[in-house]
Amino acid sequence: MFVFVTSLSVQYAEIIYSASGIEKNTTLLQRGAVYTGTMKQFVRSVFPHEFYGHPAYWRAFALAMVFLVLIIGQLFTFEKFDEVTAGYDLPGGFFTSITLAGLIPLLEVSALPYLLSMKLSAKWRNVSRFAAIAAPAVWTLIALWLNITGGGTTNEGGLFGATLPSAGGLWMLIFTGTLLWATLLVARELPMRK
Repeated sequence: MFVFVTSLSVQYAEIIYSASGIEKNTTLLQRGAVYTGTMKQFVRSVFPHEFYGHPAYWRAFALAMVFLVLIIGQLFTFEKFDEVTAGYDLPGGFFTSITLAGLIPLLEVSALPYLLSMKLSAKWRNVSRFAAIAAPAVWTLIALWLNITGGGTTNEGGLFGATLPSAGGLWMLIFTGTLLWATLLVARELPMRK
């Protein structure tokens, strides 16, 4: 243990010594400019060059992050998601709740390739685009149902599955309606990557 700590302290001292030489030769402003330039190059290397030519790619990427948060919440406690959908008291009972519990995360995961602007064939791009529009449309219909019927037997909205309790109500209708509107805008203007 002592040898390990000693070797770490020696490595740390070498790093400090090499960094102190940089500090002596540059001013704080120069180091900030070097850091900023390095970070800009790093961010530009992470995303494809097409992203910087059209703002629709960034809007789709932001929407993909919203979908990802919803998916993670739903799949983290997926075994309880059918209980959440059963609380909506939708026509069809158990069959409808099981179908929704499987369909909603499937649509959201299927939407990610389109929203992340992955290079896909035209057929798979259209399937992913349809899933991107269908997922918030299903959520909007559920929110409408919950608002019209008074919430069923539960007050659980289910946007994040059973992981994070979210009450169904007017806020859910506004959120899902906005999500649907944003998805329709992205679907209208997102160009196909070449």
